[in-house]
Amino acid sequence: MMPSSWPPGAVSLRRFLLLWLLGGLWLVVACIAAFHLVVALIELARAQDARLVAALGASGQPGVGAVFERTGSLDGSRIAGDRMLEAFPWVASLPASGAPRLYVSQRGDVAVRAAAALREDATQSGGKVVVQAAEPMRARFAAWDRMPRQLLGWLAAAALGMSAVVVSAVAMTSRWLARARRALDAPQLDMALYDGPSELRPAMARMHELHQRQREWVEQQRRFLADASHQLRTPMSVLRTQLQSAMAGDVPAGEILPQMLHTVDRATDMANQLLSLSKLEQVKRAGRLQAVLLHAAAVDAVMELAPLIAAKRLDFALEGDEQLGATGDPLMLGELLRNLLANAIHHTPDGGRLGILVRAYAATVELVVWDGGPGVDDALRPRLFQAFSATKGGVGLGLSICRQIAEAMGASMEIYNRVDAGRVIGVDAVVRWSQAP
Repeated sequence: MMPSSWPPGAVSLRRFLLLWLLGGLWLVVACIAAFHLVVALIELARAQDARLVAALGASGQPGVGAVFERTGSLDGSRIAGDRMLEAFPWVASLPASGAPRLYVSQRGDVAVRAAAALREDATQSGGKVVVQAAEPMRARFAAWDRMPRQLLGWLAAAALGMSAVVVSAVAMTSRWLARARRALDAPQLDMALYDGPSELRPAMARMHELHQRQREWVEQQRRFLADASHQLRTPMSVLRTQLQSAMAGDVPAGEILPQMLHTVDRATDMANQLLSLSKLEQVKRAGRLQAVLLHAAAVDAVMELAPLIAAKRLDFALEGDEQLGATGDPLMLGELLRNLLANAIHHTPDGGRLGILVRAYAATVELVVWDGGPGVDDALRPRLFQAFSATKGGVGLGLSICRQIAEAMGASMEIYNRVDAGRVIGVDAVVRWSQAP
């Protein structure tokens, strides 16, 4: 879809190509024409000077061929010839050998190119006269008659032909881009059927991939918002019913208020989990990961949830190499640990045991949150990591978020029942990085 309006600084690709290619083509034509024009002007100037020198003749009278001729004495007075042609003013500079001197002069209001030279005075023995010959200056610039008409004609024809080729090529490029845009807008793109330029094929595939990912992300967000709205509506409806019962006096306040508090806590937990998912999407899109110390991140999570551990009088253990790290995001790793640890605290009976273990072997780094709970039911395992698929007392987002966080950091996550002598004695939540940092 084309935008309704372009920003002020936007440049049309078609206009740019036409101006650039046609401008370069016609610049070459202009340079060739200018070169021939300069050559013609030089030839005209040389020819005119040669005619003026030849017009002076070798005798005391002007030769034939000059438009204006004049013979004058050394003092500048006219002896014969054109009355309007001005006398040569620098007689003393003329060579005694009779070599001509070329200069620019005036004949009335007309600028002329002239030649002057000393010649023997035929009427006076040993005397000298100044012979002048001149032509209008405009004759030096009548270059069009000297231009190679046939060459210029072929040059213009070739330029027009090339211009047509350039215009058609730009039009074809525009059609290719329009086809590519329509193909990108299609729900599915079969690259085997794409008939545009091969140079555009990688860009087409990449753009289509990005568009497809964008559509999938929008669809996921739509489904998630629909599920979240449905899940949030349930505790709100329950809370409304509880409030109505309390206001009507159907249930004693001492009995209904704890239930209402539990409903509010459940809704709050779900809202917090939804916020965590929102932050997770930001981390995925930013893609900025760094080396994180797992032991330090575990200490921060334990300190935050220490009141819950103390309230249930749990025996907690934190083990592993304090310098062991992995690639991740500090905020999201903390969110993952808090979710797994809160889940372990919830399922561990009062006075039980739980802990966090950081370990590495071969090219693998593992973060294990273990507890002494009853284990995971085999019937629940297929939907354990699905959003809004909660076990008893949960909101159904914690493990789903944890797996998404792990995958965003390049890790995997699995839940295992810990078995001893054929009996389930707890659960291990294992986050695994396949390559050590």
